[in-house]
Amino acid sequence: MNRGDLLNLFVDLRLFDCADHPVYVRGGRQELLLGSQRLISALDWANVRRTFQGVKVFRQGEEWDFDAFWVQPVPANPKDFDSPDENQEFVGSWLTYRPEKGRFLDFYYLYLGNSNDVTQPPGPEGIVRYPADIHTLGTRWTGDKDGFLWDTELMLQMGQQQQQDLLAGAGTVGLGRHWNDVCYSPTAWIYYDYASGDANPNDGDFHTFNQLYPFGHYYLGWIDLVGRQNIHDLNAHLYFYPASWITMFVQYHRFWLNHSTDALYNAAGNAYRRDPTGAAGTNVGDEIDFVANFHLARYTDLLLGYSKLLGAASSKKPPVRTRRRTPSCST
Repeated sequence: MNRGDLLNLFVDLRLFDCADHPVYVRGGRQELLLGSQRLISALDWANVRRTFQGVKVFRQGEEWDFDAFWVQPVPANPKDFDSPDENQEFVGSWLTYRPEKGRFLDFYYLYLGNSNDVTQPPGPEGIVRYPADIHTLGTRWTGDKDGFLWDTELMLQMGQQQQQDLLAGAGTVGLGRHWNDVCYSPTAWIYYDYASGDANPNDGDFHTFNQLYPFGHYYLGWIDLVGRQNIHDLNAHLYFYPASWITMFVQYHRFWLNHSTDALYNAAGNAYRRDPTGAAGTNVGDEIDFVANFHLARYTDLLLGYSKLLGAASSKKPPVRTRRRTPSCST
């Protein structure tokens, strides 16, 4: 945790008006939160929120918003003043259109260039994650109608991963229902989340999706052991509100890998478990989360939770041991 640092320090300049709404340019250290935050988030759950340094042009209005930016991530450094990582650049444009109240259409392009040398897990059997040049195209559609809810997002990635051609993808489909006239006003969701993996991550073509800078804690379980890379996640959510200041919910996740020879990635996007032979199988396990949030005052909340991941047993079978029979002797 940083004892003292700068999370936001920027200057906004008004450039001109577009459709009766001002267009601004922002320069300096700043947070980015866009769309569903599946790819770009300030990561509110962390001890030190995520921030960037660079330039952004943006416009906000009743029907549509637009953001374009060139920034560098600023990793937390507990021993020194935080500085941007000059080996990374993050560039993007993001358009949000609201055809009706409560409905959103997002269209975006993102580029991540990272020249750092990163292999995960470290060692000869690790996966070379960087250097890389990653282009992401995506769209999202979400909204509600008469209590029925939907949330879909599709993401395609292309580029270069070290010396390999990159082609990867991810997607989310969610359907929900909200009941205003029922006790505790419950809301129920069922989601399927997918992010591609690679059968052989170091063979010349790379297919593992890169989750960029997400709010992973919110979407893929509160334990943070699973990230949006090489994963299938069938999950269900139930929210209810015993009082206006109390929110309670339960989540269930069923996780399995897209490819058994690729790694299991955590919420930070780091590969931390891998069986290169694939013999461990694809089954990751089941997670259940119980959370209660009490809004005590304007700036004070009390959150209580319990989470459990029921890990899958390895599919490796122990070797069969046979007893050698001692030949009998006759006299």
